[in-house]
Amino acid sequence: MPSKLSYYYEMYHNLNLLNSTAKAWNYLKYRSMQRKAVMSLKRYTPQIACLCVTMRCNLKCGYCAAAKILQKEKDKWRESEATLPKVRQIFTNPLFSNCLLVDLQGGEPLLVNDFDRIVSYLAKRGHIINTSTNGLLLADRITDLKRAGISRINVSLYDANRPVIERDLAKINQIFPVHMSFVLLRSQVEKEQEELIKIARFIHDAGCRSLRFWLYRPMGIDPQPKEIISDNLPSYIEFRRRMEEVLPNFCLWPVTIQTGKVKKLCPQLWQRVTCDISGNMVICCGIDKTLEGPCSNLFDSESEKLINHPTLVKMREQLLDPLSDPPEACKTCNLLGESGW
Repeated sequence: MPSKLSYYYEMYHNLNLLNSTAKAWNYLKYRSMQRKAVMSLKRYTPQIACLCVTMRCNLKCGYCAAAKILQKEKDKWRESEATLPKVRQIFTNPLFSNCLLVDLQGGEPLLVNDFDRIVSYLAKRGHIINTSTNGLLLADRITDLKRAGISRINVSLYDANRPVIERDLAKINQIFPVHMSFVLLRSQVEKEQEELIKIARFIHDAGCRSLRFWLYRPMGIDPQPKEIISDNLPSYIEFRRRMEEVLPNFCLWPVTIQTGKVKKLCPQLWQRVTCDISGNMVICCGIDKTLEGPCSNLFDSESEKLINHPTLVKMREQLLDPLSDPPEACKTCNLLGESGW
């Protein structure tokens, strides 16, 4: 099975060593220092910068938070669209400037006009750059993205984009091999295992680096808690066994929702910092909500106060306290048991 070691190697291979020394040192400090509820930026700053570069998408998936946001703010997408000057402004902030990994998210990032220039700017700064895309525009953009210095591309597979992916994926991988991901629903592992194995074979044979399964989280326009996969679901255990027999060392498996004694390992509130182009700070990758009140926007708040917003400090306290229940938002997130990198 692909390990974190192989993931680290891929990241190292894509580092611009000349410009990455401070970022690598920041990462080592994070790994060696104890986590505290109140963060001091003199110790270390976040490792992963997540930037929502657009609210627009050329698909509309029920479990996507971007679709939910756009539905509420359908006339505001233009002011939330990334441009190179806006990205430059964000990366002057100490919360973002020393992140080792930059994750460019959406919406659909390839709809952004400045996207190639943004990737090139971040690569020259010494960041590892990952993006997730639905792949509908990727065949026409892959050469330019490779030239710009993209480190890693993840293509998310859905029913809506499957015909285009089946047509283009092998051609894309000849230029720049991508990773694929697929969101697993409980109903699928209970009733559609043969179809899932067929999809995985296609992804493997098309030349992808890996297939990562994400577990469904009840977010987006139409949350479906019944589709959550727990660690004791027999059909999921059997599906995972079958996949490893068919395609050994190809699939990346997430931790599942815990049903026994809960281990609170998630590092996201220390490791990751997320905002949109307007500077609105998102609580974490598993919650489609932004911080509220004072010290909740990157452009009008002191960095130390922003990273120690009362909501974040309270959640960190709950994660660190062995006698406390997890934060309410974490109880349906499988990343609660994931130790990060």
